[in-house]
Amino acid sequence: MGDAKRRKQLGLMPTVYPFEVEMDRDGTLTEVVMPEGEAQRQQIATTLRQLPSGAQWDQFYRTDYVSAGLPEERLITREDVEKIAVPPRRRLVGELATWPAGNHRTEPGELKVADAEHAWLRLRSQQHAFENQPWQQFPELENTEEWLGYLFQHPALQLEGEVAGRYSAEQSADGQLSWTPEPPQEQRAALDDLARRWHGETPDDWAAIHAERLGEEDSASVSAPQSLRSAFELRRPSPLRSFLAAPFDLIGSLEVFPDAAGQAYSLDGQTWQDYPVSEPDDGEDFGDFTDVETFSATVWEGGRMEWPVESLDADAAQRLTADLLAYTGADDPAAWTSYTGGVLKSFYELEEDGPLPHVQAIKISVPNDLYEDEEGSDSFEAQVIEDEISFDGELWHDLYEDLPDELSDAALQEQE
Repeated sequence: MGDAKRRKQLGLMPTVYPFEVEMDRDGTLTEVVMPEGEAQRQQIATTLRQLPSGAQWDQFYRTDYVSAGLPEERLITREDVEKIAVPPRRRLVGELATWPAGNHRTEPGELKVADAEHAWLRLRSQQHAFENQPWQQFPELENTEEWLGYLFQHPALQLEGEVAGRYSAEQSADGQLSWTPEPPQEQRAALDDLARRWHGETPDDWAAIHAERLGEEDSASVSAPQSLRSAFELRRPSPLRSFLAAPFDLIGSLEVFPDAAGQAYSLDGQTWQDYPVSEPDDGEDFGDFTDVETFSATVWEGGRMEWPVESLDADAAQRLTADLLAYTGADDPAAWTSYTGGVLKSFYELEEDGPLPHVQAIKISVPNDLYEDEEGSDSFEAQVIEDEISFDGELWHDLYEDLPDELSDAALQEQE
C-alpha cells in the first residue's frame, strides 16, 4: 500500500476543494469552478486577494517575462520596462486543502488561509491572456541561476520605485507607538501593525530582534531596550521586482522598506544609539556568479575574433565563433552598433537617445566549460559578460571603471 493511500485511510490526508477562477488586473475575481460550501468559497476568494494586482501585477508579470529571457533588447530605463505589455486577465487553478491538526505537509507556493488554522491554498496553474487571445503560461526554468542570469543582464533591475512617504515609528517596551510625521489615517492601522512586527510582537521577540540587530546570537547577553525607533519608506512599485531588496510589506499599492540608517534603540528611553548598518550581501544567497574560470575573447567590428588557442578544441571554437557573431552582431554594421550601444548605455547608465562614439572592439569573458556540460545549462548570453571596450582598436577601457574620455564627451553632448 502506498504512503499516500495509507495516510488517507488513517485520516491524515487533507480534505481538498478544487477551484478555478479568473482575475482581472484590479484583482476582481470571476468564479469558474468553486466548492459548494460558502465558507470554502470565501476562504478561497479572500486568500486569492493576497496575489498582486494593479501596479504590483504589472511588476510581477514584467519580472517573470524578463526572467524567462524573452526581451530582445537590454532594459535600461523605466520606459524600457513599461514597453512590455501586461495582460489584463489571469486564470488560477488550484485547491483549498484543509489538513488534520499536525499533519500539514508544506508545498512550494502555498498561500496560508487567514483565520483558518489548518487550511492552505495550493496554486497548480497560473496562466495569463490578453483580450480575445488564448491562455498562455511562462516556461518553468528549473535552473535558478538561469532566470537570475536573465534578470541580472538588465540594468533596469536596479531601478527603485518613487518614494511616496517616509515615516519614523517610536515604540516603547510597553507597546506605546507614535509616528513622525503622522501618517494618513487610512494607512495608520497598517503601519502600526507593520512596526510592531518589525520590532517584535512579544517581549521575547522584542529582545531577540534587538540582539540580532546588534550582531549577538543570545538575547540574554544584551540588555533589552526601553524604546525602539525605526524609519520606513513607502515607495511605488519598482519597474522590476528585486530578489535582493524585497519590500518588508505592502500597504495598499505601496511597497514598504525599512531604512537601515534610521534604526535606533534606547536603553533608558532618553539616550538613543544607532544600530550598526550591515553591508548588503550582493546576492550571496543566490550563488557566486563570479567564481567561474574564464578566458577572454576579443571580438572586432568586422567579425575577427581572438582568444587563447588552448582554451577550446576545434569544434568548440567553431561554435563559439557562431555564438559570438549572433550575440554581438559583428560583421553586420547595424547589429554591431545596436549591440555596442546597448553595452555602453547599460554599463554607464546613459540616456536612451544621444550620441555615442563608435566601438571598434570588445572583450568578453567566456567560461572555460561553456560547451562541456550543456544539459540544463544557462543560455549563451546568460553565461558570458563584457569586460573591456576599445574605440580605436588599441586603447582598452575597463567597463567597470569610470567613464572613458570618449564617452564623457558624448555624455556632455547629450546634456547640451
